[in-house]
Amino acid sequence: MARRSRNIYKRKDGRFEARYIKARSTEGKAVYGSVYAKTYSEAKIKLEAAKETTKLPPKAHHKAVDIAEKYLETHKNLIKQSTYWVYHGYIENHIRPYFKDMRCDQICQDVMQAFVNEKIESGLSAATVQSIFLFIKKCLEEVIDSSSYQIRLPMHSHNGVDVLTFNEQKRLEIVAKASDPICKIGVILCLYTGIRVGELCGLMWSDIDFAGKQLHVRRTMQRVKAGAGDTKTEIILLPPKSKSSWRSIPLPTFLLNLLKEHRAGSAGDYVLARDGRAVEPRIMQYNFQRLLSKAEVRPVAFHVTRHLFATRALENGFDIKTLSEILGHSSPIITLKKYAHVMDEHKRRSMESMASVFQTDKL
Repeated sequence: MARRSRNIYKRKDGRFEARYIKARSTEGKAVYGSVYAKTYSEAKIKLEAAKETTKLPPKAHHKAVDIAEKYLETHKNLIKQSTYWVYHGYIENHIRPYFKDMRCDQICQDVMQAFVNEKIESGLSAATVQSIFLFIKKCLEEVIDSSSYQIRLPMHSHNGVDVLTFNEQKRLEIVAKASDPICKIGVILCLYTGIRVGELCGLMWSDIDFAGKQLHVRRTMQRVKAGAGDTKTEIILLPPKSKSSWRSIPLPTFLLNLLKEHRAGSAGDYVLARDGRAVEPRIMQYNFQRLLSKAEVRPVAFHVTRHLFATRALENGFDIKTLSEILGHSSPIITLKKYAHVMDEHKRRSMESMASVFQTDKL
């Protein structure tokens, strides 16, 4: 009689269970997994298959930090410079301090869950923790066991966005219109097109189609780190944030007239230019805070202009698909999630409008 494996035994329910080592803990202890079958022979076949799937490549014995660094350098020319420095920060500020000299074959589900838990407890937002986790997964997905990623991630809540009231917006507009030409056109353009501050600063006159009454978003301006360990930064022009961010926005007549008026006194290739040189986002953000203070409006980020555009658009009956395309979202679902609070008010007003249909005198 052939000798049976001691890793396969018959359970009380009649099935056969086969155990195998699927990973190693931080201390190097075995983490076991099991497969089940109706017969011993079937369990043996499943066991061999499970062992094959858990065989880790040679790189599994390398340090996780080294693998992450190698991944980032390999993909450096495939991602945006700003994204590169975000990922670089993940490695230096989170991955290296936590994993230190840990080998890839020492990373298991418990280790990854403990890492995520620690990051949440340190005060990082759910969105940031999710982003760091997904980066680690990209780096190590071909090196560590897939079960390591089966963890509980923090929920990223969508609590709506902070916007100004209608009166606050109007006070801001009055102050902006009385300000210098760059602040005037920059703030008004963002309030009524929803473009981002980087897209605004990267806007060139060649992007304004006066005949076709359109504005084309083709680039964005950002300030990024000049190099590793360097506190200096530099201004760069990048493609728009995503594929869907490449877009054309129809311009109403009042915006076209403001742009024509601004162009008459403007010099240089950029819509926002001083002495022929483009104005960078940081300057616009600084000037925006100055305008808020003058308008006696609480301090908010420049990005609020984008939220205000979306909010007012929905209040004025924009359909979600149209608004999503103008904002450059990849899907109307993103727009719905982000501005759900506005949609709730829109639904309430729509329901209230049914009062005109309800004729009590005809009942």
